[in-house]
Amino acid sequence: MSNLSQRFNNLSLYKKILLILSTTLLFVFFAFVVGIQLLSQYYARELYTSNAQSLNYVSSFVSARMETVESGSARILSDTIIQTNLTDIMDAPTSIRNAQRKQTIYQALYPYIFDDDYIKSISLVLPDDTLICMGNTSDLDAFPLEELAENAAACQGRASWSAPASPGNTIVLYRDIRQLRHLTLDHLAYLYIVIDLDQLISDALENAGYSLSTHSRFILFAGNAQFYPQETYHPEQYSSLLQSLNHGSSHYSILSIDKRKTFVIQGDFPRTGWNYLYFQDYDPLFSAIHTVLIRMILFSAVVVMIALFLALLLLRRILHHLDLLVEKIRRFGQGLPDPEDTAHYDYSLRTDEIGQLHVSFDEMKSNVKTLRDKNYEKQLLLRDTNIKMLQQQINPHFLYNTLDTINWMAQKYGADDISTMVRSLGNLFRAAVNSKEDLIPLKKELDVLKDYIRIQQIRFGDRLDFQLHVPDDISHIYVPTLCIQPLVENALKYALEFSDDVCHITVTISEKDTVYQITVANTGSYFEDDLIWKLEHRQVTPQGSGVGLVNINSRLKLLFGDRYGLSIYNEDGMAIVLLSIPKEREDSYAQIDDCR
Repeated sequence: MSNLSQRFNNLSLYKKILLILSTTLLFVFFAFVVGIQLLSQYYARELYTSNAQSLNYVSSFVSARMETVESGSARILSDTIIQTNLTDIMDAPTSIRNAQRKQTIYQALYPYIFDDDYIKSISLVLPDDTLICMGNTSDLDAFPLEELAENAAACQGRASWSAPASPGNTIVLYRDIRQLRHLTLDHLAYLYIVIDLDQLISDALENAGYSLSTHSRFILFAGNAQFYPQETYHPEQYSSLLQSLNHGSSHYSILSIDKRKTFVIQGDFPRTGWNYLYFQDYDPLFSAIHTVLIRMILFSAVVVMIALFLALLLLRRILHHLDLLVEKIRRFGQGLPDPEDTAHYDYSLRTDEIGQLHVSFDEMKSNVKTLRDKNYEKQLLLRDTNIKMLQQQINPHFLYNTLDTINWMAQKYGADDISTMVRSLGNLFRAAVNSKEDLIPLKKELDVLKDYIRIQQIRFGDRLDFQLHVPDDISHIYVPTLCIQPLVENALKYALEFSDDVCHITVTISEKDTVYQITVANTGSYFEDDLIWKLEHRQVTPQGSGVGLVNINSRLKLLFGDRYGLSIYNEDGMAIVLLSIPKEREDSYAQIDDCR
């Protein structure tokens, strides 16, 4: 994955956008094809729904006719003439009048054969196996009469239906006729009503809107055995179809039969439990859908290709100016002039991102050239300054020697104050000039402070009261160079030079949590609120030591971070400057003075 990511990152912007655009269009095309496929499946479901409703009408039509026949059989069962004569035959099976009685029963059956247009024959089988048939007696040859007789006896007079033993065009209703006189319910005969199923199915399909030429494709099953029609339609498909449709969630399927698409629908007759399959020619519909599908896919592919081609043209036009910007940057880095293509194009007239990038780069290039020229001038000025400083290197040594001479002469003539001032002044000057470290031991900084205080005590005498509170061990404390003396100088400037009162100055070194605190407090002056902030934002013009306060605060923040620096406030009649530095010397500044 990381290798692929690296390879993608190394591609040019043009190839990245092209890859993203191509992938997006490919997904859109794929989604479109899937959508068409889903639409085709939806059409198949709608076709099934439409056909299922029509075939439900066929099922309902057949069931209604079967119910009509059952009602007619109930009337035959209760017919007085039939009941009387069957009873007499049962009571006197050898009577010479039985032939007349059978004729009477035959005539009594005559009206019932016209109860329904689909009744082919009505037959009665007497206990002596005598057959009384209104219609063609051969109609019963297609049915297993012994098995039907056993079922009829078990049903105790209820009507039942049976399919033929082998595929044919009829079905039969059978029931046991029992004696109703005195409610003895003795067996009198078996009733068989044969129905013309072929005509019934044909009429049902026609009424449902199907062509008569397709009625042979309506297949009926009792269990898994096909019994209608007599001439079967592709029987090799029945077993697998029934198994797949009965165990699946769908009740339809699309098969290829005789190289033609066929739509197969499955249903049942709730009254009898029979199943049916209907084979509808799907090839004309499928061919039309397939043709539309191919056309839509080809059309979509062409549209995607055209869109991709136009996108590439537009992308090249857009990225051309971006490539020019890259070339401008490369040539600028090599010190070469801009490409010819950019010399005649005004990017300042464009408000898009690429135009803004060109304009910003041109402005940056101009600023870089200006800074480069200024830096060159500064380098020349610095070189001249260094030469002058080398020429004047003798001046500090001359001043040290002069101060040493004054100190020696002062000691010779017994002027101790002059000697102290000269010696302290020399120490201060040496510390200010020779200091190259950013951090120095606190003891060294306090030595500079003491030299400064000696001079000021000789100058102001009793008007200056100075106190220094230092912990016993300060060897591990490091502070920035010249960070305390300027604060004391600031206190003296505003407390003594403009007043005749005694000035009390206290310098305290203390520890608190993770920091060292250096406090410089003095009487005789007062700080404005937010003085440091006002000095930094030039709301107050810095004068004299005001510059020193800002510089010390900035140095502390640069060395230790924004958490540290100066805090200035007034408390108990004293102006207080609080300087805080961290106890732990981090590597970033602990080695500053070591590498000098």
